[in-house]
Amino acid sequence: MTMKLTKVCTTALTMIFTAGLTACSTVDLTQIVVNQPQETFDKPEHNVVERATHSLTSMFKAKGWSKSDPNDKAQTATNVLLNGFETDEQSTITPVMAVSTRQLSADLTDAEAQIKQTTKAAEVFLVMAEDMADLGAELSQLEAALLVAREAETGFGKALETSSNFIIRRKYTSLSSSIEDLKTVTDAYGDRIRLQIAARASTKRS
Repeated sequence: MTMKLTKVCTTALTMIFTAGLTACSTVDLTQIVVNQPQETFDKPEHNVVERATHSLTSMFKAKGWSKSDPNDKAQTATNVLLNGFETDEQSTITPVMAVSTRQLSADLTDAEAQIKQTTKAAEVFLVMAEDMADLGAELSQLEAALLVAREAETGFGKALETSSNFIIRRKYTSLSSSIEDLKTVTDAYGDRIRLQIAARASTKRS
């Protein structure tokens, strides 16, 4: 009787111990799963300046209005932000070819609309940005867009050298004015960055 009772107790203890281990194992595994960092593959959303400048450069290259590489930062910095293209570089730009006066008129309208959209996006973004926000990436994107726009402006100008159509010439003048607006907001980004650099330098000295 005593042996049977001992066997029963041993069996019960074994079952309890095994169940305890199982429960502990389950808890540990659950904790590991919960505490394990989750990987994310979501890319950060592009801001309005990046979307607008990418749309402009892509459209102008697809239309054949520009053949420059927007990633050529050296050409961007030296040739665009000052006073556009040098004379030698202008001679290498081919005229924008259109099948008709109507097509040329439509191209000028589309080009200006894209430039105005980019300018507006840049203006809004600059107003909303904090005073010390890093705008270096946005400045580079705007410089690239301005490079493409300047090249298109020169190409359209060459296409209009033999044209006396008043409407076409008026649209070209409007396009040039819009490009100047884009240059103005691009310069504003550069000014903001220079002010930030000066402010940091002043803080270090004090």
